[in-house]
Amino acid sequence: MIRLVMLLIGLCCLPVWAAQPNVNLMPYPSSIQLGSGSLDTTSPLRVYLPNLAPSQSHYLKQQLRNTFENVRFSESILRANIIFDVTDSTPIHPSLHQDESYQLNISPSQIRIKAANYWGLNYGLQTLRQLAYQYPNQLPSLHIDDQPRFAWRGLMIDSARHFIPINAIKRQLDGMVSAKLNVLHWHLTDDQGWRFASQHYPKLQQHAADGQYYTHKDMADIVAYAAQRGIRVVPEIDLPGHASALAVAYPELMAHPGPYKMERGWGVFKPLLDPSNSEVYTFIKHIISELAATFPDPYVHIGGDEVKPDHWRDSQAVQEYMQLHTLSSPAQLHNHFNLKVQSLLSVHNKVLMGWDEIFQPELNKSVVIQSWRGFDSLTRLTNAGHMGVLSAGFYVDQPQYTSYHYRNDPLPQKRITLEHTASMQQGQAWQFSITRLKGSPVTGHFVLSPDKRAKYLGYIVIDGRKVIEIEGLEESTQMIRFNIDTWMGPLRISLTKNQPSQSQILVGNTPYTHQIRPLSQVPKLAPSNFASAPMDSAKTRVLGAEATIWGELVMPYNLDLRLWPRLFAIAERLWSPVNQQSETSMYQRLAKLDKFATHRLGLKHQSQHLHGLATLSGQGDIDALKRFSQLIEQAQYYTRHHVKYQNGQYHQQAPLDALVDFLPAESSYLRQWHIRLASQDKTALYAKLMAQYQLWLNDIPKLKSTFSQSSKLAEQHALLSQHQSSLELGIRVIQYCTGATQIVDLHALRAQIWQHTLRHGELILAVNHLTEAILDGCITQDEQPKQSKNVG
Repeated sequence: MIRLVMLLIGLCCLPVWAAQPNVNLMPYPSSIQLGSGSLDTTSPLRVYLPNLAPSQSHYLKQQLRNTFENVRFSESILRANIIFDVTDSTPIHPSLHQDESYQLNISPSQIRIKAANYWGLNYGLQTLRQLAYQYPNQLPSLHIDDQPRFAWRGLMIDSARHFIPINAIKRQLDGMVSAKLNVLHWHLTDDQGWRFASQHYPKLQQHAADGQYYTHKDMADIVAYAAQRGIRVVPEIDLPGHASALAVAYPELMAHPGPYKMERGWGVFKPLLDPSNSEVYTFIKHIISELAATFPDPYVHIGGDEVKPDHWRDSQAVQEYMQLHTLSSPAQLHNHFNLKVQSLLSVHNKVLMGWDEIFQPELNKSVVIQSWRGFDSLTRLTNAGHMGVLSAGFYVDQPQYTSYHYRNDPLPQKRITLEHTASMQQGQAWQFSITRLKGSPVTGHFVLSPDKRAKYLGYIVIDGRKVIEIEGLEESTQMIRFNIDTWMGPLRISLTKNQPSQSQILVGNTPYTHQIRPLSQVPKLAPSNFASAPMDSAKTRVLGAEATIWGELVMPYNLDLRLWPRLFAIAERLWSPVNQQSETSMYQRLAKLDKFATHRLGLKHQSQHLHGLATLSGQGDIDALKRFSQLIEQAQYYTRHHVKYQNGQYHQQAPLDALVDFLPAESSYLRQWHIRLASQDKTALYAKLMAQYQLWLNDIPKLKSTFSQSSKLAEQHALLSQHQSSLELGIRVIQYCTGATQIVDLHALRAQIWQHTLRHGELILAVNHLTEAILDGCITQDEQPKQSKNVG
């Protein structure tokens, strides 16, 4: 059923993308027009470059040589057939709000890239590189006019929890420039490590880094490498919390005397700098001066999040300091501290940046606040005059469907209000509670309109959060299903009408234990339940967004696998026009960019996946293991973190070398099957699916033998029995769809599929979601779901 709704969504969006030329570009350009004819790129190509800085010219030449086999460089524009045309001079280092627009024109005789500066030229070249990969011999004639939607398009890399080598960071920069991402936010300090060498405070690298840190030369190298690619580097040092590593090196700067030892666990911890100690501000002054000497970007991120005030409350010196400065709460003390840091930064012409918790009216309006809390927080701070960057919904350390990130727009286009819900007061309401593996349950209620033709079909209220509109419903004789996007990920509720206790709630791909019960009346809502409306002027203060990859479950050997290729989709959301919305188009182009990223950019997501499987399989059947790896996924949201917490493995020294650690965020292979189910003739498709299920089933003996030869895989041996049962169930479903067998109780069949979808440790047998999608596509007419979609 859900796949049919995806088809309807695709059809409603068809005019937007189907009319576009069939070129696999990401991010998709603002405007593209195809011409007639093509340019032969097998002949020698003569390139004219304008007068640029040596580092910039060197980079463009390098990229051209990596794109075309026969490139020569000419000082005469008249003899050239690849012309770079720039109108203004360009500084060495990129900056916020720089002009990144470009025009790319390809005719049968010439390629011309025109831009105001080097940054635009480089982005035009990146687009050309993607085209040349798709059309290796004959480039189609076309004209592209392109510019970004948002000025801040970033990636935060956490090098503190697990150290990331310089070459791995450079590799991500190579991917970022192709995706037209322009900010590397470098998380350099946290509870588990201080990762850069300080000249004034050498104990930081001597005692708080486990011997893994960056020298100033290393960091300057990254800054220069990024600048060549048009990428700004924003350093982050955590102040005043997330300071356990700092406390090991300099306990005299802390609010609690210690002693301290290196923190190996993951979580939020108590050590805080002492705001009453003048030496703390001397320390910060020197650290800022060292950062200013290395990082030319005006922004310095201080974190400022998750401040546990226990040590401040327990410190007599801190309490006396608060009384002296008339500070009545830890929150006021935190604000006071941030203002002092802001003043120290301004000495070096640096601008403060931090997470939601630093927000206060007294901060300078140039301060940039990064929001992990979501849209309501972002609206509140931008309405107050501050600039904001969204990260909620872009946490790529979580395995999530790429489509979830793709729907996550820094400027939401729709907002439900109290007035919109008035027509639903006569509808049916249900109360729910979702049990998480760590933390309190997620509770709330949802309401469905009695009129399925109404403009507003329903809404859901998660306690402590704002009302979310239900935009699409599927209803059959036995079930109602809807999907919404939450901070946890996509939430799918499949409500069994007469037996709510037998319903299913998925967070991403993962079923969660829950309770659902009907309510006798619809709970009343207040204006405070609804998201605030952004002022028109506030929208211009939303600078863009950053994807974030926190390091708890990330190592250098799976970093690329966690990031790519889905960063291309996030980059498209931040660069391309807002009407670029088709998830089908996105996934189809992403499959092409996946190969391009491997073959042309040198990204290692595919090799990290395959190397991990090869290491695990040993002398076993690697091909069978590859096929199996396409049918399983990491449990999404923070499920893996919570499982590790329950098992006492949520710490820095826990091994990250199991099968789950070498899987991508989602199975692109299964995703392509879902797309085909929604768009192709099913009669022919069923035969192909039957052959695939049978092939997977035939792999079971090979997998059992391979698992028995590997200690790591042997831990998952019980999973194979469930996998075999899942495949047999899938074959039954296909046989039902082709009329080869009869099934009396479809609800019982669906319940069996749901049972097979249950989590196995940190893994999900995601092939069961495909099996359910096959069932949804072929259920009998009496059970055919009615689909409703809000198109208002």
